[in-house]
Amino acid sequence: MKKLDVNLENQSYTIEIGSGLLKEAGTRLRTFIKRNICPVVTDETVYALHGQTLSDALKKVDIQAEFIVLKQGEGTKSFNNLQKVLDCLFDLKIERQDTLIAFGGGVIGDLAGFAASVFRRGIPFIQIPTTFLAQVDSSVGGKTGINVSHGKNLVGTFYQPVHVLTDVDVLKTL
Repeated sequence: MKKLDVNLENQSYTIEIGSGLLKEAGTRLRTFIKRNICPVVTDETVYALHGQTLSDALKKVDIQAEFIVLKQGEGTKSFNNLQKVLDCLFDLKIERQDTLIAFGGGVIGDLAGFAASVFRRGIPFIQIPTTFLAQVDSSVGGKTGINVSHGKNLVGTFYQPVHVLTDVDVLKTL
């Protein structure tokens, strides 16, 4: 396993890269998750392929994953899906100290990160990227946002994750 530190003035974080990290997600992420509940934004494909592995890993450290499963594709980065995620966070009674997990490719990372940045004026979030592009680009640097009728990624924020967990094994299912 390799660790990379992203040193920023206001918020630094670590990127963990390796094989088999998803199965260890509970122990690796426990320090970032304060309560025993954690919302996980993902898409249908990632949920079907890897949702149980993440759920089981979090259960090992007494964290209940609450999956918010969205459709796959660029069209998911919309105001409608942002509202859906925010409504789910309110329904789960998520508070400012709670952590959200973005579990998917760049679309999910952008949408979930944006939701985290605006929900209750900002809650911590973790990136677990599942595509190559998300692992080397979109999960790093805090770029979050949604698409609008005027263009792609025109509404968003720069909001850094508290941690990035990159399991290269998930690339085998692409």
